[in-house]
Amino acid sequence: MIDMVFLLLVFFMTVSTMARDARPDTELPVSGTATVPVEVPLRDIVTLVGDGGPYRIFRDNRETRLAELPGLLHGAQGAVHSEELFLRGPPDLPWKNLSKVLEVLRQTSLEGLVFATVEE
Repeated sequence: MIDMVFLLLVFFMTVSTMARDARPDTELPVSGTATVPVEVPLRDIVTLVGDGGPYRIFRDNRETRLAELPGLLHGAQGAVHSEELFLRGPPDLPWKNLSKVLEVLRQTSLEGLVFATVEE
């Protein structure tokens, strides 16, 4: 019995480490008015990552292309998975890249868009 508990413990420690490492990391802009909400509604998360080259787009930790993004945000019946989208991206993101993403998101039926920032 103790062997089984030990194996499960090792398994979950390994899986949690792998899941954390798979998350795309990006620097967020600092905001003097940002506050952490008490209750966070269900949101899709889109992350823009730039590491010296062209910016890459991730949805729920999976890299995707800009053209595929509207289809990923909609369910099988065409309904949006969540009402709001949480958009994460670096503060030095060029406007031409951000405007392309915003134009694609405008074509979906999202109710709201939240830009991720860090409290000052």
